[in-house]
Amino acid sequence: MGKAWKYVKRKLGRGFTFLVVPNSSGANTKSVTIPFSLIVVVLAIIIFNITIFIGFIIQAGTIYGQNQTIYQTRKHNRKLLKEQREIKPTLEKSYKIVEELNRIKRDRIRINTTWKAIQQKGGRVITQASRSTSFRGNPYIIPEQQVKDKSIRTSLDELKYNLGQINGYIDEEKKQQRQLLDELTAYERLLDHTPSKWPVYSSISSWFGSRFHPVLKERKHHEGVDLPAVHGTKVCAAADGVVSFAGWESGYGYLIKINHGYGYETRYGHNSKLLVRAGQAIKKGQVICLVGSTGVATGPHLHYEVRINGTPVNPVPFLRK
Repeated sequence: MGKAWKYVKRKLGRGFTFLVVPNSSGANTKSVTIPFSLIVVVLAIIIFNITIFIGFIIQAGTIYGQNQTIYQTRKHNRKLLKEQREIKPTLEKSYKIVEELNRIKRDRIRINTTWKAIQQKGGRVITQASRSTSFRGNPYIIPEQQVKDKSIRTSLDELKYNLGQINGYIDEEKKQQRQLLDELTAYERLLDHTPSKWPVYSSISSWFGSRFHPVLKERKHHEGVDLPAVHGTKVCAAADGVVSFAGWESGYGYLIKINHGYGYETRYGHNSKLLVRAGQAIKKGQVICLVGSTGVATGPHLHYEVRINGTPVNPVPFLRK
């Protein structure tokens, strides 16, 4: 670099001389000498200005880019603030949904309690489903979201978390509701198959238990009740079931046996006419035969029995108006 500078200084060290030649005749020619140092200063000024100009252009471009970034950031922030304002009502609604779920849960618990009371009052056989019923008194709540830095948690994050909790509670409530519905359906079916209807509306002329037999003239155990009625009176099934026997049986005369499931069986004896056959499905209240005095009987009446798991029981508690 030093050698180059010495070479330039040696060649141009005296500077430059410019001749000024006028176009008009008679004018003198003039010469202008410019020192080398002045040329260097002028060139330095020019280069410096060019550098400053280029730097200004670059800086202006950088500032413009930063301004664009700031503009986009502010625009994005305004959008986020707008979304936050729109999310807030939905976030508040999520807490109201939890309150509504708690109301539904309280109603379900009350239904379960009533359902248990119904079973204890009217149920002679408790279903397997009802024994498995469990009550949860703890209310549904939305626990605080566990995050590492709470300062960066947004309403959207909280909303997503709440909705996740709510979905879980809804699934749990659906499961409990289905279980309750299954139990009620099972119990309804049990009631349909539990003898509870008078086969013939009548008074009881002979009760269940030990009695003096009017025909055999001896004390025997009476396995049912006798319901006196006019010959040909319609006899109705006491519950849903399937006819297991329809025909003649010694002592009973024309007899119908109905298997109701759940261990229940009913028998209808001394009939004058049978209106159903073995294997036929029967509904509670369906007419199955007509009152008569066939078999060992002193007059027209219905001999009615209820058996549980093959053992005769007193039919009176099963007779409902």
